[in-house]
Amino acid sequence: MQKVLLTVLTLVLVSTLGFAEMKLKLISDFTGETNSSFISNNLESNLQLNLPSEVTPPADMMELVKGLMLLGVLGDVSFPMGNDSGFKHIAGTGWSGHLEFSYMVSPAFRLAFRGGYINFGKQTEEGPGYSYEDTYSQIPLLIGGYYMIPTGSGFKPYVGLAIGVFFETYAVNWTEDYGVGDPFTLDDSFTATGFGVVPAIGAYYIAGKVLVQLAVEYTYIFSDGPTATYDYSYYYELEKANGVAQDQTTYEEPTDKASYFSVLLGVSFPVGK
Repeated sequence: MQKVLLTVLTLVLVSTLGFAEMKLKLISDFTGETNSSFISNNLESNLQLNLPSEVTPPADMMELVKGLMLLGVLGDVSFPMGNDSGFKHIAGTGWSGHLEFSYMVSPAFRLAFRGGYINFGKQTEEGPGYSYEDTYSQIPLLIGGYYMIPTGSGFKPYVGLAIGVFFETYAVNWTEDYGVGDPFTLDDSFTATGFGVVPAIGAYYIAGKVLVQLAVEYTYIFSDGPTATYDYSYYYELEKANGVAQDQTTYEEPTDKASYFSVLLGVSFPVGK
């Protein structure tokens, strides 16, 4: 008995499905619509549903494709790291401008070349008989690789690392006058070349044909900065005549290794396409 009932139910189900398919085919032949479009139209009309169409980016939105070249203008503010007797002693908050050329090796990987100028804030110190004024600046030349995290939208976060050469300049304007002999003055600049790394995390936002960039970077230079050296022989002779021991005729003040965080903002435009 169970086998008979199962056989009857199977026949009814198969015939019902066959009849429904034939009905849809007749309707589509009559209206010229496909089955899927007919079903969609009836769902929208009977259930008042608006079925979403395929999501597509705006027609004027730039695509990050292989071979795309970008030219960017960047600016940032930099905050020196370290203690007050090290790099922060000679460098205040820095401001900079950069030019950057980028090449999309693939839709997810960007190769960038950057050159710029960073001018750190002037540091001053005054006391009885002396005044010190220190100025520090850099010209960085960098090459970096950046991975663009896929999002399917115009927001493109990225992580990356740059390496490069830093041309450093340390300028001083010092005066010492203790009322004995002529005042000692030093107004000079000293240079050094260092190698460093710049890890970064940031994001692009594609606004039509323009890429807006926001990032945080950390710069670390492996070698010590330029050293201020001056002749101390005048004071040596003066102190020697007054019976005060002096064990050196020159004095050096190193700037320590430079390291700083930067907050960067920029825009880039496509070139060559």
